[in-house]
Amino acid sequence: MRVKGIEKKRPEICLSLNCSTMDEIREEIEEYKDFCQIVEWCVDKTEGSQNFTEEEFLLKLKEIKQLCNGKKFIVDYRGDQNVGNRIRKWAMGHADIIDIDSDNQSLLRLVREAKRKKTKTLVSFHNYAGMMTRDEIAQTFIKMEKSGADILKVACFAKKESDNYSMLEGAAAYSQLRNHRPIVAIAMGEEGQTSRVCAGDFGSVISYACGKNPTAPGQFNAKDLSKYLDIYYGEK
Repeated sequence: MRVKGIEKKRPEICLSLNCSTMDEIREEIEEYKDFCQIVEWCVDKTEGSQNFTEEEFLLKLKEIKQLCNGKKFIVDYRGDQNVGNRIRKWAMGHADIIDIDSDNQSLLRLVREAKRKKTKTLVSFHNYAGMMTRDEIAQTFIKMEKSGADILKVACFAKKESDNYSMLEGAAAYSQLRNHRPIVAIAMGEEGQTSRVCAGDFGSVISYACGKNPTAPGQFNAKDLSKYLDIYYGEK
């Protein structure tokens, strides 16, 4: 289904790394790098991340970026906000994008600092309790836009297949606004997997995939998602 005013565009695949060691990270990138355009390092999944020094963190970051061979690189941290913000600051100027939760108390300051260091920001809102309405989703994008972030992400858990429509219609409603920001729209869970394939039709620019272990419910691995997008968008 095409939405008036929105270009039908295949989203980029982001390989989200759920790895506890650098050896696992190396293996996952090697196995899945040909099936993604972006790599996300979920730093909190890596053993000892809460105790990283800046030097240790940057050594690992630079190695992972080198393994990614020119792909866009996102740094994310879920967990203790103080640790996460320290990681985000260290990543500025090195990562292409940092992911910041929409309820982060330092959101505006982090966005400003990242801009000064030429690093893009992706602001994320997650609702694991269930799906919001179309209007609530559109309003959430509008609210997050005020942060000044470069990309806006809304992810809600789908309890039934029809929840995909709420997410996709909410994304479309926002994406039809003048001067809207790039967005990511995800219906999480098995019932929401349709959104991971077709959300590009509704304005979503990234679809997240995993390697061996998902970082969010309902993720396909990158090989499978690439195959499904090939079929859906008629590409080989």
